[in-house]
Amino acid sequence: MSPADSAAGTAEPVTTSAADAAWVVREMARRFGAGDFAGAQALMAPAIRIEQPASLPHGGWHDGRDGMAAMGVAFARHWDRTITNPRVYGHATLATQITTQTWTAKATGRSATIDVVELFTVVGGEIVEIRVFQQDTHLLLATLPDQRP
Repeated sequence: MSPADSAAGTAEPVTTSAADAAWVVREMARRFGAGDFAGAQALMAPAIRIEQPASLPHGGWHDGRDGMAAMGVAFARHWDRTITNPRVYGHATLATQITTQTWTAKATGRSATIDVVELFTVVGGEIVEIRVFQQDTHLLLATLPDQRP
């Protein structure tokens, strides 16, 4: 599938080696933004690995699509999130996405806005690894209820 095929609305994996990592990441974001979760997932390898900061409730390494889904559930227990201003840079097999995100804690209503940097590795048109770096995890954790003993 070429970038032009995707614009036609197909939700198949990218199989052309001509699709560089930046294009794949932009396409994944476009599909998520359009509510096409199956189409976005089709751009991710079945054995995808995602790393989130260990200090967050959903932190650590998450393996495979099931791991990604469990990570999403763990995140959603605590926060709602809006993502704006995506910037994607890259070539060949590596891409970097920088977004501005506002996380709002469900339990307190407190929110924090931060930048998030994500490092993507793409092989054969599929995302195989995402490493996520939130600008200030302490600020995000401060939106949650006080959990001191």
